[in-house]
Amino acid sequence: MKICCGKTFKACRKTLCVNNGTISTSEQKLELEKILFNHICSTLSELDMEILQSVPSGGNWKDIPEATIAKSARLTQIKNSGGRTTYYGRLDGNLPSYTVNTYFNRPGNGSFIHPMQDRLISQREAARLQSFPDSYRFLGSFSSRFKQIGNAVPPLLARAVSDRIRKKGLSVDVFCGAGGLSEGLQATGHRIVLASDFNAHMCETYRYNHPHTLTKQLDLSSIEGIIELIHIIETELHGRTLNLLAGGPPCQGFSTAGKWNHTDSRNSLVFKMIELIHTLQPENVILENVPGIRWMQHGRVLESLLDSFEKEGYRTRAFLLHAEEYGVPQRRKRVFILANRNNEVIEKPDSCFARIVSRKTRESAQPEENGLSHPISVFEAISDLPKISSGGGSDVMDYNSSWTTSDYQCFMRGMIPFEELVKRRKANKVD
Repeated sequence: MKICCGKTFKACRKTLCVNNGTISTSEQKLELEKILFNHICSTLSELDMEILQSVPSGGNWKDIPEATIAKSARLTQIKNSGGRTTYYGRLDGNLPSYTVNTYFNRPGNGSFIHPMQDRLISQREAARLQSFPDSYRFLGSFSSRFKQIGNAVPPLLARAVSDRIRKKGLSVDVFCGAGGLSEGLQATGHRIVLASDFNAHMCETYRYNHPHTLTKQLDLSSIEGIIELIHIIETELHGRTLNLLAGGPPCQGFSTAGKWNHTDSRNSLVFKMIELIHTLQPENVILENVPGIRWMQHGRVLESLLDSFEKEGYRTRAFLLHAEEYGVPQRRKRVFILANRNNEVIEKPDSCFARIVSRKTRESAQPEENGLSHPISVFEAISDLPKISSGGGSDVMDYNSSWTTSDYQCFMRGMIPFEELVKRRKANKVD
């Protein structure tokens, strides 16, 4: 028997176990089918639990009684200022979730309360809402995993975008984070030869889940970091053409989820992509960022970025995409810039599911009636996961495949491919 994160389970009988290596044999795959990673959630204070218990499914801070609000300085401030209706939100199980950000370990920073249980969503539930398969394990410190999951590019969204690049080949993922963008790239046939990030925990998770990709921890805000990265890439290519350079530079300075700061030095990291493009001359480029990049300095940042691409000889287009249209059970908007040197027309990815549209009130949000299947709901995404208490759960626990109740859950467990999920959705026309 092996011990993994304090949990005993039957180990793989070949060279590597699921605790410290790759999944390369049929026996290892069978072991993973019985295991659930990262189903653990944050602990709530006594006051937070009182607050949470007063919020109904689909509700928010406006549902909290006056007596409870008076006990919290933050709630009092939100009430007096008229804060966002996502604060202290409990998820509506019948709709996709709101954006999963890095603060899903706190009830007051978004809609992260479980739709039925009196607790916050677990790390695995958040990963499901981001469209990471259950085989994808997040490592590093407990607190770092919230950032890894919340900052990630949803793999299914990345998949839709990368599929627009017709030619598949050698690829590099910079600012790779926990690997969401790479997951989407690999799903459509791109081969990632190198990934890089500044954060050690991100690299640890990426390296575990992508054992055949060279993963390097580098600081690309420095000239030395850029020079070292270029040297490593050229060494890995051995004179071969780089088909794709992809990346999601840190977006805190552009994001509306945190404090707005147009002077944030991390904003300049977006333009590090241009330096890499100038030297490496990849055939294609994918750059991902938050919607706020469109408004930075009244649109001048995005305009300058697109101009820089075109000066390097690239045909370029930028798209604002809604994650729920591509199979992600989450209302998350992201900007993708696609560029190529072969002058091929760049088209927006085709939607597989309807978009959620809001009318006059938050409660009126509904799938758009446009002939497409309704998007994946929270219940469809997480209803099979074991019940746990606030602060409970485990990094490794048992899972029984008979618990699955939806096609999306089957997809998360690796039981069906994404194409089959979409096919079944169309046939059943879930409305």
